[in-house]
Amino acid sequence: MLESYRLRMAALGGYEGEAKRRNAQKIMDVAWMRDPATKPVYVKWVDSGLPLIDDDDIPVYAKYNVKSYHNITGDEVAYLLQFRLEDMRDNPNIKVGAYVQIMNEMDEPEWWLIWHLDDRPQFRQFSIVKCTWVYKWTSFKDGHRVVHQCLGVTRNQNNYNSGCWLDYVFEVVEQQHVMLMPSNKDTNILTYNTRMLVSNEGRYPPIAWKISKVQPSVTGDTVRFTMTQEQYNSATDDAELMIADYRKSYVEPELLELEETPTMSDLEITYSGKPVVKAGGGYKKFTLKSRINDKLVDVSDDVEWMIDFGGKEDKLECSVVDNVFRVKCVNDYYLIGQTFTITAESNHGNKSIIVEVISL
Repeated sequence: MLESYRLRMAALGGYEGEAKRRNAQKIMDVAWMRDPATKPVYVKWVDSGLPLIDDDDIPVYAKYNVKSYHNITGDEVAYLLQFRLEDMRDNPNIKVGAYVQIMNEMDEPEWWLIWHLDDRPQFRQFSIVKCTWVYKWTSFKDGHRVVHQCLGVTRNQNNYNSGCWLDYVFEVVEQQHVMLMPSNKDTNILTYNTRMLVSNEGRYPPIAWKISKVQPSVTGDTVRFTMTQEQYNSATDDAELMIADYRKSYVEPELLELEETPTMSDLEITYSGKPVVKAGGGYKKFTLKSRINDKLVDVSDDVEWMIDFGGKEDKLECSVVDNVFRVKCVNDYYLIGQTFTITAESNHGNKSIIVEVISL
């Protein structure tokens, strides 16, 4: 009897503290999908270029928790992301320096960077920061000039003066900028005095920056760059491409992965609210857009719109104005709850969406 009790206690954890931790882990796993903070996310480790979601990528379910709240005088706050223990064991991409795509409340994808893993004994969480800028720079690679790009995080740097240094002969701008990036093949070639353009859209001339400090993390997974403000050089910098030193040489650099032809998986049908049409209501508008580098842009070529309502197409009134598809449903309550399919076709492929008929 005593030996059976010892074996049972060993299976539970060997001692009371371990048994409680195992029970807590089981409770966490059972309630995982019931938590409102649980969301499907895509985790991507990128060794070069920008993170992109492939058709065969499988999402994992993680808990998206608030770490601190935003302050208008500070930077964008970090959030916490918790993965299941088995997902962390099975997915090698879940680590510091990887990108995570999370859908916001408007169903818009946002990229985050895993910056830190806490060392608590159980229910470990990653600190993640939102990626806000695609940094671009030029370098020499195998005898050719190449344009590199990396999705990173912008941070402000405290300045202990007015932002200018004056010695009564020269005046130098001392504004500072910080960028956080994963450590990969692209960022490992960044050295001191590398110039970049980081500025809001529409500003001319854009603000130029130069790397003045390189701080890799102790583990080597991430790197922090401090930049000082530089003067924009209209002779070598390209404000349209937002690439510094683009025309520094007579040989034009190769734009790697900067221009991308949208494929079928990159096309999206956008709309306001939910994909529903009210019986007896007004027009619902649908627009076909292409997603390039996580940005939705209008499809420039002509779009052909088709609709399938199982032989009840006469119950719908449709029109197309400037590639915008407009549809409304007649006031027939027998149609409430039924669905129809809208398909948009362009030179780059086609995309379909299911729309439901609801009541007013």
